[in-house]
Amino acid sequence: MRLARTAALAAALATIAPNWAQGQFSQYTQPGAGASGGVAVNKEEMDRALDEARWHAGPVRVAPWIGLRDVSWNENPGAAPEGQDAEGDVSVTAGAGLTAYLPTGPDVYWTAHALPEYLWYADQSDRRRLNGRYGAGVFGFFNRLTLEATAQRIDALGILTAEVPEQANSREDRVALGGEVELGFSTSVFVQAGTGRIRNLLNEEERESGPQLQLLDRDEDRLRAGLRYRPRERWSVALGMEWTETELASEARDLSSSGEAPVVELDYRGPKLFASAEVELRSLEPEGDSLFPATDVTTYGLRLGLEGNRLSPTLYARQSLALALSEGYSHFETQVVGLGTSLSLGQRTRLRVFAETGRSDFNALSSEVPAREDDLTSFGGEVSFAAGRFLSFSLGGYRTELDSNLPGQDRSLSVLSTGVSLGLTGEDAPGWP
Repeated sequence: MRLARTAALAAALATIAPNWAQGQFSQYTQPGAGASGGVAVNKEEMDRALDEARWHAGPVRVAPWIGLRDVSWNENPGAAPEGQDAEGDVSVTAGAGLTAYLPTGPDVYWTAHALPEYLWYADQSDRRRLNGRYGAGVFGFFNRLTLEATAQRIDALGILTAEVPEQANSREDRVALGGEVELGFSTSVFVQAGTGRIRNLLNEEERESGPQLQLLDRDEDRLRAGLRYRPRERWSVALGMEWTETELASEARDLSSSGEAPVVELDYRGPKLFASAEVELRSLEPEGDSLFPATDVTTYGLRLGLEGNRLSPTLYARQSLALALSEGYSHFETQVVGLGTSLSLGQRTRLRVFAETGRSDFNALSSEVPAREDDLTSFGGEVSFAAGRFLSFSLGGYRTELDSNLPGQDRSLSVLSTGVSLGLTGEDAPGWP
């Protein structure tokens, strides 16, 4: 458990500020993601990471990692529609790296991580490449003030849009700033700002014959500010405003937009029960000559769970907005509800399973474009085993099915994966955020 906490914090630092990265659009959410809670980077976790880091070099603490993070079989790596021939393939993601922590005084922590990974395909040799996660940040935890600043680059294999569940490589460059000041009477003011650059790393064959994923290349900016009220230690309520802007990089089809949204956040962390909700009332407008229509939509994420001694169920729901890839459509709204359960099978073994269902409604750019609705179903699971203080194994998989009302748009994806990690633990296992 000590190493699990260190691993979870390192994973959080390597993927810090996921909310701002979504901006106006959340192109894809890993099935089962609503069943996991994520890690809050706070002073207590930082101090614990310093104490438990395996290597010390003066004031610097270093947590190493090496392993096969993901060994997967994908039945349909090219996301071919149902009825077309699809050949499965095996991919392996292997890497090694370091996460370093440097405290400067009792309240300021500097962090950096370099986690290079090599992606290998058994049959599709042209898709082999060097990926990785790199970044740095500074965190300040003062008496009434909390500050953070992070910068990172993430090159990774993943699904880039729920519309076409094809695994492809992408690059995200992110810079984020945040701060919160306590005003007294259990009230604080917070500000979060970020900018991101998302590019799809497609080879020549993927650009010519596959889905035109390069149409989703974009730059995103986000600013959120508001007031937070903590009437009790376990309760938190926040009200604020968010301003976002998304600029598409492709000249072939411009769906750039900007907008604003009132935001409500609720959070409760009890001894056993936990609940959270985040709701944005978005109003979006096209930018310049963009084809994106003026849109009012509510996006949200809800989570309710129970942390038991052995069994920990979680019920979740979300509604998200995503840019459409198919010609004739601008965007689609996806509603999902799901249930996940984590079961302890002993001190070293844990089983997690989930199932979710939902629907995507597409916005047509003209009355001549047929209405489109995609029903989606996902289910999967994972078992993780800690073989010692520094070695862990994981085995899992999931299946996603898309059933569209339009002919030729049905798709399915089945992924089986395993991982071996030395230095970190199964908390960073493939397939689970």
